[in-house]
Amino acid sequence: MYRGNNPTALQSQKMIVEALLELMDEKEFSKINIKELCEKAMVSRQTFYTLFGSKEEVIGLHLDTLFDAYIKRYFACKKDFTVKELCDDTISYLIENKILIQAMVKSNLDYVVKEKIETYLLNLDNLLWDTKREKSEYAIAFLTGAIMSVISLAIKNDEFDDGTQISHLIEEIITGKYFQS
Repeated sequence: MYRGNNPTALQSQKMIVEALLELMDEKEFSKINIKELCEKAMVSRQTFYTLFGSKEEVIGLHLDTLFDAYIKRYFACKKDFTVKELCDDTISYLIENKILIQAMVKSNLDYVVKEKIETYLLNLDNLLWDTKREKSEYAIAFLTGAIMSVISLAIKNDEFDDGTQISHLIEEIITGKYFQS
């Protein structure tokens, strides 16, 4: 994927992302082909393949933009976060982007969201705590797996409206409270 700073290339990337999001409103991700994506974005296939390797990279770029904004929330606070706060904030942010997350889960792209959440939570882990925690990548992988599995199930069960309830459930499972009698 193109990561430079050429204004024309960046504008083309933006047009492709916007076109993909519009097409995802109309149909399933898997049914969108590169030709129609390029037509909608008003770019050539050559431009598309110069900037992206796949449609998944396009949606990944959009998620990067969303999660960059998510990370900025934490820079303002600069404090240690509890599991509850991390779950609340992450779930809240995903619900703010509910339509996109639902479309991605329904298109079996929840793995892309999981990978992005994992990447950004690892960045938060490195930024928020003074000392590196041993095996933090395992803890973050576990947390993101839990978050995406619960969110995917909530979407499939049409229960992805109450972020507080979802966050509370994830927190209880992670802390072991769920399994106590």
